[in-house]
Amino acid sequence: METADYLGFVRERSDALLNLARTGLDASVPSCPGWTVATLVAHIGEAWGWSSTVVRTGARSDVPAAPAALAGAALIGWAEERRDELLAALEEADPTANCWTFGLPRTPVFWFRRQALETAVHAWDCEGAVGDPAPIDGELASDGIDEFLTSMLPRQVKGRPEGWTGQSLHLHRTDGEGEWMVRLGPDGEVSTENSHGKGDVALRGPASSLYLWCLNRVPASHLELFGDASVAAQWTSEIAF
Repeated sequence: METADYLGFVRERSDALLNLARTGLDASVPSCPGWTVATLVAHIGEAWGWSSTVVRTGARSDVPAAPAALAGAALIGWAEERRDELLAALEEADPTANCWTFGLPRTPVFWFRRQALETAVHAWDCEGAVGDPAPIDGELASDGIDEFLTSMLPRQVKGRPEGWTGQSLHLHRTDGEGEWMVRLGPDGEVSTENSHGKGDVALRGPASSLYLWCLNRVPASHLELFGDASVAAQWTSEIAF
């Protein structure tokens, strides 16, 4: 995707999230156990503020905590300010500049993508707290699968190197182009290829459902599953996001 596409998703999905939050900050968020919508707003505001600082400075920064005393409209207003800071930082950024990230590329482009995905997923979470969430845009969700498998998943598997011994998964998108072969372990290694193949388990479905399953937002029953269901169950029990 182009940086302008990512910016568009940040704008549109952040507006949706904040507008929904105004209707029920006390509502529980089913996809984030233990969270209310207020918790979610504080979290996403912290993420927006952190990312904007990193993009502006190019350097690593601590995540700023939401002021503990904020509640109600004041909390939403605080988060909205952090969102506006992020949009301004991204709009002014040189996409080719060096920038601290925790994945590739080591430029502000990483943060365009990361915050588009972060915002879209948490808007989906917020929708689920007040009604039925709509699918995430298919192209953005497909991009999210790529990001998760190459940037997020290796960090988690390396944290528990004994958990995986070479199990393989094949993810197949059914609403557009997209296939991924993933091998987990041994010794905390993860390999991902954008290709067709035969894994221990295969999961097929729309990009949004595949991405949300990767993030443990929806169960495997939302997808077609073939092969060893225990591998998918292990993923659900051990992979967190």
